[in-house]
Amino acid sequence: MLAALRMRRWQGFTVVVLIAIIGFGLLSRWQWQRAEEKRVAQQAQTLAEQEPVVPPADEPLPEFTAVTLTGEYAAGSLRLVRQRPLEGRNGYWVLELLQTESGDIWVLRGWVPAGPRSNISPDVSSPPGQITVDGLVRPLPRGEELTDRGGLPGDQVTEVETAQLPMPGNADWYVQALNSEPEDSVTIVPVTRPDELQNVSYAVQWLLFAAVAIGGWFYFLRREAKELD
Repeated sequence: MLAALRMRRWQGFTVVVLIAIIGFGLLSRWQWQRAEEKRVAQQAQTLAEQEPVVPPADEPLPEFTAVTLTGEYAAGSLRLVRQRPLEGRNGYWVLELLQTESGDIWVLRGWVPAGPRSNISPDVSSPPGQITVDGLVRPLPRGEELTDRGGLPGDQVTEVETAQLPMPGNADWYVQALNSEPEDSVTIVPVTRPDELQNVSYAVQWLLFAAVAIGGWFYFLRREAKELD
């Protein structure tokens, strides 16, 4: 086999196999990390099912912390997040800034279906007066300001980011509403529970690919060595 390895084409083939094995290993490691992230998120969601707390708006909170907010929605703060399908229908997420005693906090009120024309926003009313929202904490990234709106209406945005929202809240997170009192007119957005099993299967799959690459390299090397004898 050493004689075969001295051949230039086998040296090149070996390099290709090594690169493939390293690549498969890195992809497997990434999938394991994603599985771990989802496992942690699942634990956080389980904890969030406990009694909700009234959060201070100026302090960071772990994702999926269960909270209760009471306040009034700020006039002119309603924004519709584009291209958010639900149950096979295209629509918008409805975001609005809730003014509470502890600070101003963005709330994902729910979902509304899209109309026949994307350049015309659906008519969404804001609940009047004081409202109490129970929900889960979600991270609110800063993002980049939407400079080219491409003809979008002023009340539509493309992402849940502070740079695209009209008013600066006091928290680096927003609340995904699970229910509200009085009841809101929009459809509550269901919380997607992370499933790490898919990432685990992908991680194992990449390791199997690496094993196949190693096995194939040994198989063809032995066959080449027999032909040289």
